[in-house]
Amino acid sequence: MQTPKRWVVLEADELEVHALADKVGVSPILARLLWRRGLRTAEDAQRFLYPGREGFSDPFLMRDMDKAVARIRQAIDRRERIMIYGDYDADGATSTALLFLALQGIDADVEYYIPDRFSEGYGLNGPALQEAKERGFDLVITVDNGISAVEEARLAAEIGLDLIVTDHHTPPEVLPDAYAILNPKQPGCNYPEKMLAGVGVAWKLVQALYERVPDEFLDLAAIGTVADLAPLTGENRLITMFGLDAINVVPRPGVRALVEVAGLTGKKVTAGHIGFSFGPRINAAGRLDSATYAVELLTTIDPDKARELAEFLDARNRERQEIGESIFEQAVALIEANPDWLDGRVLVVPSKGWNEGVIGIVASRIVERYYRPTLMIALNGEGGGKSSARSIHGFDLYAALSQCADLLGHYGGHKMAAGFSIAEERIDELRRRMNDIAQEVLTPEDMQPKIDVDMVLDLNDLNFDLVEQMERLAPYGFGNPSPRFSFQGLDLEQIRVVGKDAAHLQMRVKRANRQLDCIAFRRSADQPLLESLASIDLVGELSINEWNGRRSLQLQVGDWRANGVQCFDKRGCGDKAVWLETRKEPLTVLFFQEANLREIEKRLFGYPWNEGKYRLVLADAEGGTRLLAGSEEPTDHLVLYDLPATLSQLESALRQMEPHGNVYVIYGEADENYFRHAQVNWLPVRDAFTYAYRYLKRMGTVTHEQMLTEMRPLTAEGVETILSVFTELEFVLPEGDDGKRYTGNPNAGRRELSEAPTYQRQAERFRHLTDVRGKLLAASTDTLREWLVPQLLR
Repeated sequence: MQTPKRWVVLEADELEVHALADKVGVSPILARLLWRRGLRTAEDAQRFLYPGREGFSDPFLMRDMDKAVARIRQAIDRRERIMIYGDYDADGATSTALLFLALQGIDADVEYYIPDRFSEGYGLNGPALQEAKERGFDLVITVDNGISAVEEARLAAEIGLDLIVTDHHTPPEVLPDAYAILNPKQPGCNYPEKMLAGVGVAWKLVQALYERVPDEFLDLAAIGTVADLAPLTGENRLITMFGLDAINVVPRPGVRALVEVAGLTGKKVTAGHIGFSFGPRINAAGRLDSATYAVELLTTIDPDKARELAEFLDARNRERQEIGESIFEQAVALIEANPDWLDGRVLVVPSKGWNEGVIGIVASRIVERYYRPTLMIALNGEGGGKSSARSIHGFDLYAALSQCADLLGHYGGHKMAAGFSIAEERIDELRRRMNDIAQEVLTPEDMQPKIDVDMVLDLNDLNFDLVEQMERLAPYGFGNPSPRFSFQGLDLEQIRVVGKDAAHLQMRVKRANRQLDCIAFRRSADQPLLESLASIDLVGELSINEWNGRRSLQLQVGDWRANGVQCFDKRGCGDKAVWLETRKEPLTVLFFQEANLREIEKRLFGYPWNEGKYRLVLADAEGGTRLLAGSEEPTDHLVLYDLPATLSQLESALRQMEPHGNVYVIYGEADENYFRHAQVNWLPVRDAFTYAYRYLKRMGTVTHEQMLTEMRPLTAEGVETILSVFTELEFVLPEGDDGKRYTGNPNAGRRELSEAPTYQRQAERFRHLTDVRGKLLAASTDTLREWLVPQLLR
């Protein structure tokens, strides 16, 4: 069940855009993309399109940089031993490798240490510092960690270790008492680039030590920056751009080996390749084994050793994928088995036996599926657990966890990702508190993912020159996304499933006399629904595809929708009247139960602000529709308020509605209760018939009221069904003028309940309602859309 996305076309000042296009000498489309990125003067646009190394800021603008550099140089002069204390993710591994090689390059006596994810956990720890002291180290430099290590810094001082912290995570209120702290986010730091990755901070330290731009380490800085999802703007963009140049020209042995095992030999490596190919393999070391393997890969000068290590990490990455898939399936099963979790806005999913090194990736997939901040917790079986958490835009994960700090052990992170430890007994309270925070912070609009669309284009706008111009905006990644365009009213000419696992769709679309090739990754399940549509809208990213010497424009599809009609799953929206009143657009509301229609009429009509806003339409059993209240003017948007008796009743009603805009499905809990009522009363279970028969036989003669009392909690409808069936099968004989007294028939023969016409009618009625529930109420969002959208477009 993936939540449908809102397409938001980003606005721009068209006069300013055209003026920018003229001044910079680019197309209006590229100028709009620059303007949207905040580059609104010719000078800013030129610097972005044609960047140089002069764009790197002075590293000594970072607080404590002078102290850190002086202490490291002192250690080198005195031949003191330096330990780099790293982290086990890709940012930590590249940071460790970069600083290790850089210090070796200036003749430092340096080693590195990376804690074990499973036995030591994240960040500095006391035993490791004690061991460093015993081994004769004098200076410890953290990379990608340490900003929260208050107690550990105190221990380091007590045992005579100087500590330099280099980190990029959000600082807590109390900072460690270290010799120097390099973190652009710390209070009092005037360094202009606040969003460096951990490896970016380490690279700035090297820039200060070397007193020049250290080009030889930009490849490692680029890999860590992209893999850690640092925004590719400002200095991060420069690091990544020049780092990619180094990777593509003269890669170091370890990077060349990564290129080979990732199947990228002969291809131009992009930021996307780092994110989807390099990063997962480097991360696999720390997730399943030791990140030391990744650091060895990135620091070795032996091509054979590099190849061996890269193949090892490649194998571990495949194993990580298998473990991740298993955990993902278990997590989904847990969530579906606890539907009340989905009533909240934050998912907290704990379980035993999960690999704590993999749950972060799974948390990202759960966010993608349910679009809620997700806290995955791997329980250790000893009363505790460790969590990896991922968020959605609009919810600051670190800030929320800070409000729950009394429930947690160690915790850290930033807005979109975090980690913590917790006692198992506190998980329910954490779930409650996090959902309370989210209820205050997140709006219903925040809970629906959106796709930012840079422009709506026509196929006639496309050419190779445009796409080649747009490549000047790269490298693309978090914070600097590839431009997204939407295309409307496209005819689907060809569609076929492709890929090794038949997971992708290859399409060709057409409008007027222009065609465009498209690829939709991991969307093969959409093929039947797409084939049922006459016209579609697409949003995606443009590129040039080269195959067998042929160049063609291609759209990588990010999302699609039926042209003109969108289906929004708002089941379980709460108070339906409140939801209707919050909508701004005029709505046609379709009902199948008149009592529900009259209730909405009573609650919403009569207020001047609702005048002319609603059309309340009732569908009858024969498939017709009648306007019972509200405006006679048709609207573009339709709301399905409650459930029909049969699917064919809904199909007939929809044919008469002809919506041209959005269709909102808002039935939910009350309709589930209606189904449960029907399940009990429309066709009572066989035991109810047996009990009623024995009661009649024992009593001889009973009144209708006696039956109602005896058969509780069956309603009058359920009792009427039983008595009608018994009457038709001649098990009882009605008596009295009103037929409300029943006497058992002593001559009744043995007959099946299913012989009675009433039983047959009720069984058929309930079968239809079961079909309705399966298609419309219990179905996932994707399944609901697959059935409903074609009905809307017929």
